[in-house]
Amino acid sequence: MSAEIITTDRLSKFYGSIRGIDDVSIKVPTGGVGFLGPNGAGKTTLIRTLLGIIRPTKGSGYVLGYNIKSEINQVRDRIGYIPEFNTSFIPDMTAMKFVAFCGRMNGLANAESKQRASDSLYYVGLGEERYRKLGTFSLGMKQKVKLASALVHDPEIIIADEPTNGLDPTGRTQMLELIRNLQTDQNKHVILSSHLLRDVEQTTDYAIVFSEGEILAQGKIKDLTSGRSTSISVKVKYHQEQFIRNLKDKGFEVWDEGGFIEVKKFNDTEKAIFIAAYDSGAEIRYFGSRSSTLEDVFVDLFRNKEGIQ
Repeated sequence: MSAEIITTDRLSKFYGSIRGIDDVSIKVPTGGVGFLGPNGAGKTTLIRTLLGIIRPTKGSGYVLGYNIKSEINQVRDRIGYIPEFNTSFIPDMTAMKFVAFCGRMNGLANAESKQRASDSLYYVGLGEERYRKLGTFSLGMKQKVKLASALVHDPEIIIADEPTNGLDPTGRTQMLELIRNLQTDQNKHVILSSHLLRDVEQTTDYAIVFSEGEILAQGKIKDLTSGRSTSISVKVKYHQEQFIRNLKDKGFEVWDEGGFIEVKKFNDTEKAIFIAAYDSGAEIRYFGSRSSTLEDVFVDLFRNKEGIQ
C-alpha cells in the first residue's frame, strides 16, 4: 500500500465568490491524522469533497488510489463517515435497525448487515442497548451509533467530523478511546476533524492545520512541535512580583500557569531570568523547560498569518 491514503493537488471549492477550500494540496499518511482548525476553516468542505457530496471547482484528489471525480463509488465503499450532526436519525427506529439499514445502503446483504450491525454496536459499547429506540438515546450514545454505522461495512478509512461536540467529559473520553482503538485494534486509518486541539493531540500522530480554506501547516505532530518557541518554567521565593516586573521591563512575555512563572524563550532567556532574580532579591527554587504543545504551534501559526507579534 502507498504511504498515503489520500492525496490532493490544488483541490478547490468555491461557492460563488466564497471559498470553501482553495488550492489544497495534502498527502494524508496511514494511521491517525487530525484535520485541525477553527469552525469554518474548510475541514468539512474538504471531507465532503473527498466523499463526492460536493463537486470540486478545480484540482484533483485520490483516496486509496481512486479518483474522487470518476471513481467515487469505490471511494465511498472504503470510507466510514461520522458526520457532525445527527440529521439522519429516526426517533422510533432502534439502533439495530438503523445500523443494519446503513449496512444495506453500503451494499451488504440483509443477513450480513444484521450480523455486522450487532457486532458494530457491541464494539462501541451499545450491545445491550441495540434494540432501544434512538429517540431515547443520550447524545453520547447517538455519537456511538454514528460510529457503529460508519464501521458496519468494514471500511479501511474512518472519517470523524467533530465526534466529541457536545459530549460531557465521560462521553468525550469514551469516544476518544474508541477512536484510538480503531487504529490499534482494528487497523483502521482514522481522520479526526476537530477544532479541539487536545482531541487531535490525544488520538493522532499527524496533523493538517486549516485556516480560511487554506493549509497553514502539515506534518507529524512531534515534528511540528519540535524546534518551536518553548518557555522556561520558574518558581521563586521572595519578591515574586518584582521579579516578574523586571522580566517584563526587559521585554519578556511572562505569565502564570499552574503556580509556575512561565517566560517565553528567546535568546539569552536563561541569563535574563537569573539577572532578574538577582536584581529583585528573589530566590529561584525551580528552573526547567516546558516543551511546545500542539496548542503552541496553533497559536504561533495564526499569529504569523495575522501578522501579530
